[in-house]
Amino acid sequence: MSLRKLSDDVAVCGQIRPEDMKQVRELGFKTVINNRPDFEEPGQPLHAEIEASATAEGLAVHYLPLAAGMYPSQELLDQFKAVFDAAEKPVLAFCLSGNRSGQIYMGACGQAQ
Repeated sequence: MSLRKLSDDVAVCGQIRPEDMKQVRELGFKTVINNRPDFEEPGQPLHAEIEASATAEGLAVHYLPLAAGMYPSQELLDQFKAVFDAAEKPVLAFCLSGNRSGQIYMGACGQAQ
């Protein structure tokens, strides 16, 4: 899992799998935000699978998907900011590569530190 830290409170990464949740917890994350839509590609784990594994590890998890190649809507940015502001930190957000998650975070919460 290749993490990119955007601030003291958030990092982004590419696709994570249900079996990665133990490592996510061990790295100190408290909340996971999934920005990748289900069924984007064959073999991708579904959000429900990730959510079940994250919950079993004691992590909060949220599903705020953004399709590849799309710009985040103001509604999505507002939803992300509300989730982020209320979330126990640090937060790990992911998508296919981490790029969409980074765009959403910076659009919703300001520039990376």
